[in-house]
Amino acid sequence: MRTKIFALISLMLLTLAVTAHATVTGAYRATVAPGELYEVTFVPTAPGPVRVHFELRPLELWASAQLYKPTQDQPIALTMAHSSFDLLAEADAENLNQPWRVVLLHTNSVALTVELNITFPKAFCVEIAAELSIYISYEEEAGELEDHHCDQMWRALRSLSMRLTEGLRKIKFLPPSDEVEGRFLYAERTIEMYRMTPGRRFTGVFYHELAHFVHFIKLGASLKREWNSLHRQSGSDMANYVREPFGGPPNYAMTNEYEDFAVTFSAYILNTKDLFDLGMARRDAGKPILLEKAKLMAQVFLHYKDEKPYTYIYRLGSGYPVIPVERAEVPLTAEGLPDFTEPINWERF
Repeated sequence: MRTKIFALISLMLLTLAVTAHATVTGAYRATVAPGELYEVTFVPTAPGPVRVHFELRPLELWASAQLYKPTQDQPIALTMAHSSFDLLAEADAENLNQPWRVVLLHTNSVALTVELNITFPKAFCVEIAAELSIYISYEEEAGELEDHHCDQMWRALRSLSMRLTEGLRKIKFLPPSDEVEGRFLYAERTIEMYRMTPGRRFTGVFYHELAHFVHFIKLGASLKREWNSLHRQSGSDMANYVREPFGGPPNYAMTNEYEDFAVTFSAYILNTKDLFDLGMARRDAGKPILLEKAKLMAQVFLHYKDEKPYTYIYRLGSGYPVIPVERAEVPLTAEGLPDFTEPINWERF
């Protein structure tokens, strides 16, 4: 009895260890006919633990499950079980960037419903999970995440600093949609991304949803009140708004104060100096509100060195499929403007 308890505790600890270092989890679901094989492939691209979790219904039906590394005919993990169980393994440098296989077979007389969660390491998403404790998942219909998705998200998250990203719990990838590209769910502290190819638009949508997280979760009460006031003053005059900078509807910022914040935040990331130049040009034409919005964005990134105020400024480079992000630390002037005086030392993400 003691041996069985010890084995159970060891399995629980190993499962918790895999979960704690989880990088990407793919969610699959299927109905398997009697005698039918159900097979799923996935591609680890970084070393680390692999966990395949099965939920079978009806509970009393048994099935056999095997996990295969690439080019191997013999499973590295297998079991015959029912209800709920795991297969555990380790991805190492010798079996990366090739498809692993999960195979399930049942010989019962009725169909079996399988819910399968495959947790495995993806390059760059490993760092997101380990350093920020963000759970990353995708639905089967969205397709497996690419390293380029993980790379771009890791660059964006690092560029904003731990202070502005701490507390984000989940990033979830859903199938493509004709109606929406991304959402931030306040109660769940979750960003939902509707599948798109890596590139400039993906980068813009991800920063846009990060902006909603910053607005709802990280922005102080006084800055929120100030932002709401600026949005109310903006009215229907497009001169008080910035156009959506990554190819979305050009007047999207006029939707409400939340989209106004996210669009202005994205423009700040795309090129901070361009945003301030536009704001100052409109102020000189008698339209000062956009400049005040840009100055509030600089307050979002406010920090102090030697008791003097500094902010971060940004610009995005050119590239495909991953867009480089550059950030620099500059003083704030007495007017609350970033000091764009050269030389500026850019940090590249």
